[in-house]
Amino acid sequence: MKKIINGSLTFLLLSMLVACTDGKDVYARIHPNLLPSEGHTHSLQAVGKEITFDLLEESNITNVGPITNEASYKSLNEQYPKLELKKEPAFIVFDENGLVLKTYDHEEMIVFYKAVFTYFVAIYQVVRCG
Repeated sequence: MKKIINGSLTFLLLSMLVACTDGKDVYARIHPNLLPSEGHTHSLQAVGKEITFDLLEESNITNVGPITNEASYKSLNEQYPKLELKKEPAFIVFDENGLVLKTYDHEEMIVFYKAVFTYFVAIYQVVRCG
């Protein structure tokens, strides 16, 4: 009987803990300025290679904002030490819940955005077509 009560209490406490978390990671909770602006699905921190809206649009990537460009990974590490950047160029992508991609490869960032776009188009088609 004691095991059942302890098990039930443990389950209840874990359920409450899970229900009280909002799914946001440390970046989203501590540095909300890293998150996407209203109406955008992602934000981008670029280091050592300037990324612009026009450059992303050339690859049919939209709905990213804000885009912040830093000259040095060391300066970004000073602002956000948990990023633990090691070199340049670096590309850090956030969604509304926090960090979703950290890469040193420009092409990997582009592939990520294209995959996200393809996923959203597929979901839209399913919802639209029923």
